[in-house]
Amino acid sequence: MHLRALIIDDEELARKRLHKMLQDFKSELEVVDEAGNGEEAVKKIEEIRPDVIFLDIQMPGCDGFEVARRLYIKPFIVFVTAYDEYALKAFEENSVDYLLKPIDRKRLEKAVEKLRRLFNVSKPQLNENVERLLSQLASAPVKRMQVKSGDKILLINVDDIVYFEAKDKYTFLHTFDQKHIIDFTLADLEGKLDKANFIRIHRSSIINLKYIRELVKWFGGKYKVRLTDKNRTELVVSRGYVDQIQKM
Repeated sequence: MHLRALIIDDEELARKRLHKMLQDFKSELEVVDEAGNGEEAVKKIEEIRPDVIFLDIQMPGCDGFEVARRLYIKPFIVFVTAYDEYALKAFEENSVDYLLKPIDRKRLEKAVEKLRRLFNVSKPQLNENVERLLSQLASAPVKRMQVKSGDKILLINVDDIVYFEAKDKYTFLHTFDQKHIIDFTLADLEGKLDKANFIRIHRSSIINLKYIRELVKWFGGKYKVRLTDKNRTELVVSRGYVDQIQKM
C-alpha cells in the first residue's frame, strides 16, 4: 500500500504536527500537500487527486463537512474532530475513521491500519457511507466546541457554556469565568446547539437556560436575564423572544 495524503486544517501548527507524525508511516503513506481552508482544499483535491485526506471538521467558512459534500470524486477521508462519543459512533459504523484533537500517536497508528484494510474496498460503497455519516452528524447537537488558546486547542463541553455573544464582528463563548473567540456566527450556532438547552434572546446573544438566575422587567417593555456566571451577567431580551423564554 502506498497512499498519497493531503492534510487540511486552518491551524498551521496542527497541520505541521500531523505532517510530522505521519513521517513514521512514510513507507506506505506520503503527505503530498497541505491546505489551510476548505476552499483551498476542494481545489487541491481536484488537482492532486490524493488517495486520502486528513480533514479538520471545524474550519471557518467552508468546514470539513462542506468540503466532503462538494467533492465529485471522494478520497478516503480521515476526519479530525472534537465530537462527542455519540457522534463518534457514526464514524465507526460508516467505515470512516476519525482522529480527536490533540491527536494521539497510537490512535493515528490505528487509523493508518484501518486505511490498510480499506485499501481494496469499493470506493462507491465508502462514498455512500460518507454521505450517511454527514446526514447523521447534521442532526446531532454538538457536545463539545474547540477554542484557540495560544498554541493550544481547548475542548469545552457545551454544558459548561453560559452564553454566546456577538460583538464587534466577533462571536464570543462565555463559561463561568472565561471567554473565548470562536469562528461561528450566532446563526451557525442555532443550527448546532441543542434547542432544549439553548435559546436566542437577542440578535447578539444566545443563552444556556440552566444558567438563568432570574428574568426581570426592564424599561420600554423589555426584560433582562440575570445569569449565574462569575460576573452575574445581565443580558437584554428582545421583545420578540420574551414569550418564548417565559415558557421555558
